[in-house]
Amino acid sequence: MFVRRDRGDAAIPARLEFAGPSFYATVLERDGVSVSTIEHLMAALYSLQVDDLEVSLDGPEVPILDGSSRPFVDALLECGLVEHDVPREYLNVVRPIELKLTDKRISVHPCREYRVTYAIDFEHPQLGYQELTASLWRAEDFRIKLAPARTFTFEHEVEALRSRGLARGGSLDNAVVLGKDGILNGSLRFPDEFVRHKMLDLTGDLSLIGYPVRGHVVAYRAGHDLHARLARRLWDSTACWFLAPWSDDVASSEAARP
Repeated sequence: MFVRRDRGDAAIPARLEFAGPSFYATVLERDGVSVSTIEHLMAALYSLQVDDLEVSLDGPEVPILDGSSRPFVDALLECGLVEHDVPREYLNVVRPIELKLTDKRISVHPCREYRVTYAIDFEHPQLGYQELTASLWRAEDFRIKLAPARTFTFEHEVEALRSRGLARGGSLDNAVVLGKDGILNGSLRFPDEFVRHKMLDLTGDLSLIGYPVRGHVVAYRAGHDLHARLARRLWDSTACWFLAPWSDDVASSEAARP
C-alpha cells in the first residue's frame, strides 16, 4: 500500500487494478492521485516475499536512489521482516500465454519456479543484443543477479522524462546514461547490466498481480507496457493457472488443479 502524505493520506493499493498507463515507469492511480516509479521497490518486496507493507510518500514518485533495487533490498534486510502464520498462495501457471505487439513479444509458460528469459536489442554500440535466463525463485538469486542492476536511459530522453514529471531527482548518480557513442558515467556493474535491469523491472511489474508466480516468462524487446499487458492477460485467463500453497510438485500438472 502506498500512502501520499502530501495528498491527505490518499491510499493506493499496489494491485493490478490500480495500474495506470506505464511506459517509462510503472504508475499506480486511484481517485485522481498517483504514484510512479514503483517497480524497483516492488521488485525488492516481491523477491523478499514481503506481502504487508505501508509505504509513505511526500510526493508523486518513489525515490530513484541509485537506479536499482539494491538500496531497497539492503534497507528491508537491515530493518528485519516479520513472518505471518497465514500460508502464502502461489499463482501456478498450467497453460502458456503469449502476447505480441509489433516486433515485441512476451509469454509465460508452466514452470515449477519463477524463471525469466529476457532479450533486448538496441541499435546502440554499448547495448546491441543481450539475452539472459535466470532462476529467480530464491531471494538470494534476485539479490545477487538483479538487484544491483541500474536503470538506463539515453541522454536525449532525460529531458523528456522530466517534462512528464518523472526522474525529478535524476542525475548521473542514479542511472546509466548512454550518449551517442557510449556510457557517460562510469563503468557497468555487470557486462549485461541492461538486460538484467529489464528483468528487474519485469519482476516489479508482475508483483502487482498480488501472488508470486510459478512460471517461466520469456520476453523479447518488451517493456513496462507489455509487462502490464501480460500481467492483466494472465490474471484474466483463469483457465491458465490455479492458486495453491507451495508444493514441490511441478506446477504444470493439470492434476494439481483444484
